[in-house]
Amino acid sequence: MNVLGVGPAELIVILVVALVFVGPERLPRLAADIARTIREIRKYTGSLAAEFNEVIQDFEKDTEGERSAWKEIQTGITGATRSVTDAVRDVHAEIRGAGSDAGAPPSAVPSTTAGDPAAAEPQWAEIPSESPVALPLTAPPSANSANGANGASPHPLPAEEAR
Repeated sequence: MNVLGVGPAELIVILVVALVFVGPERLPRLAADIARTIREIRKYTGSLAAEFNEVIQDFEKDTEGERSAWKEIQTGITGATRSVTDAVRDVHAEIRGAGSDAGAPPSAVPSTTAGDPAAAEPQWAEIPSESPVALPLTAPPSANSANGANGASPHPLPAEEAR
């Protein structure tokens, strides 16, 4: 039996030391004081835990409306994500179908080369069949050639929209 990591041998040593320092006539009163202090500490921690639980329950009641609103937002975002993913898969399937008609491998999509955006022959990049979203490997040639050396946009925003 260990109480707070103190075994029977250590407990006996503590009692003997207490008996020597406190004395046999004051030892029972000291034990009663220690027991009363322990009871008060337990009572205080119990009331503190009950008050903490009450505050947590009040907080949960106060935030119930916000939590339900966030759940609705989550449901909306999940639905939107699914619809966008489905649309991208449909486009990917169309591209795969158009690519296979042109003699390309069925799981490939055309992409431009990074070094020569004006290349006449597209290069085919393998797209894993389990990929949820297929994105082009590089930007279209028109976007690469339209950007200047400094990477400026080909369609600058008016000053009011830029802010």
